[in-house]
Amino acid sequence: MDRLLHHELRAVLSAFAALALALTALGLVRGFSAPERPGALALYLGGLLVLLVVWTLLKSTRIKWFGQVRDFERAVPSEGAEGTPPTDRFLRDRPFALRLFVPYLVLGLGTALWEPWALGVLFWPALDWAGQAALVAHWERRNGLLLWRGRVASRPWELSVSRRPATRTASGARPG
Repeated sequence: MDRLLHHELRAVLSAFAALALALTALGLVRGFSAPERPGALALYLGGLLVLLVVWTLLKSTRIKWFGQVRDFERAVPSEGAEGTPPTDRFLRDRPFALRLFVPYLVLGLGTALWEPWALGVLFWPALDWAGQAALVAHWERRNGLLLWRGRVASRPWELSVSRRPATRTASGARPG
């Protein structure tokens, strides 16, 4: 099982690393120079961020085709599932998704060398995954549950929930 929040953050890290390498390759091939029209670039990035915020807010609703909160609420309890991985092992075990990084890097390099502005299209999924991670983190914190994916290996997209473990103090003791 994989915690949904960690899955989304792993995708964000992999996509941004691939995009950073593609931008570096673009700079090495075409040269590092300031944008010709910085106002247009700022307007493009601002518009992209506004669209992302609206899209994430739509996903945080219960609207039938947009909202994902319904999927979170329909998640199957996994309390009896043995082998639930610890929730704090994300960065130490697998902080990177190689199966996403390699295709994203190939696509990013091809796109960057073909048309640099088209590389901005690849930022959308990465920013969408970041918004999805924020949505999942907010839902988990609000409901006191953890969302997991992959409880059944043949259906990795199905969600399950478990209770959030009790927090500990700085000394490692349970709060009194």
